Amino acid sequence: MNLNIKFIFYSCLCLLWLSAFSCKKLELAESDPPNVINLFVKGTTLTDTLEFLKDGKVIGQTEKVHGGFNVKVVMVDDVSTALKIRLKGHTEILDTRTIDGSIKTQNITYYFDGEKIYADFVPVNVKGFAQGEVEFVIDDKVLGSVSGAFGPGSGKEVPIINIGVDAGQTRQLQVRKKGTTKSLMNKEVKAGAAAIPWIFYFDGEKVLDKIEAGPPANPANMVLIASFTSKLNIFRGPADLVLYELEQGKPSYESTATTMRIELPEDGTFSKSIEILAIQQTDRIKSYVFRIVKRGTLTELPYDLTNEILPMLPIAGFSANTLVFTPGGSAILTISDRKEYDDWDGGTGIYPMVIDIAPYFK
Repeated sequence: MNLNIKFIFYSCLCLLWLSAFSCKKLELAESDPPNVINLFVKGTTLTDTLEFLKDGKVIGQTEKVHGGFNVKVVMVDDVSTALKIRLKGHTEILDTRTIDGSIKTQNITYYFDGEKIYADFVPVNVKGFAQGEVEFVIDDKVLGSVSGAFGPGSGKEVPIINIGVDAGQTRQLQVRKKGTTKSLMNKEVKAGAAAIPWIFYFDGEKVLDKIEAGPPANPANMVLIASFTSKLNIFRGPADLVLYELEQGKPSYESTATTMRIELPEDGTFSKSIEILAIQQTDRIKSYVFRIVKRGTLTELPYDLTNEILPMLPIAGFSANTLVFTPGGSAILTISDRKEYDDWDGGTGIYPMVIDIAPYFK
């Protein structure tokens, strides 16, 4: 009898123990998986490397200029937590952001100018041509500089200029001639804006962001505009640009003048546009060259030659290269000049120096 009672008693204990163990295992199997946040951090710092900390531990860092990282962050339930930002090697916290425990994928942006961290940034995509060096400045901080052709397609890429902004803020990005403090042109940058394009031309003194050059009314033609600034103290304007037809294999001074002419403004601004007709080809391939002449003439040069070594060479005033004709396209010529004595031919030449900036304004 006693044995039966003991057997029943120990059997019950075993059942209770197994039941408790089974419940424990069930609880472990059914517990919630960890709350993991996919965090993307990106932005710009003009000076130092930044570190990003959660719960006192560094979870990522961004280098100078454009930087970013992606990290999986384990959260406690759906509770939000702080993401602190500091300079690498420092303990002072520059800014604090929030990682929301209820949002599975999050983006945090920043812009650090060496003194302040902004909540967001707006990219400004710059493109164009500069006759000399210009700087991009905001709040008297130089963000970068360019000269010559710059931007996509120029062969000299310029990093996108990111401008730090806080919510509701508007800032002014300036372009200045290097070594000066006067703004030549401003670009307004508003918080929340998408990428801002900024295309301009710097002629050495002023900035232009609007150059009207086409398309031609007749798609078989091409639009031509030009600006001219003489570098020689013997220049006596005003001047015209006259188009000539040149047969392949001949020197430019044996070309034939056309009726197509551009009056070049004396202040160095761009001329009115004209449409160039396609050349009627014969058995000899022809192309266009141009000559800089005194206003209203075909052969007279717009220079005072009184004290120059004569004779003037017959090629004087002519462009060295032919004009690339593109039906439906345009050419935006910026022209200056140079003078040199040719001791071989025994005379003086004055030649146009030409840059077509049209490719940088497309």
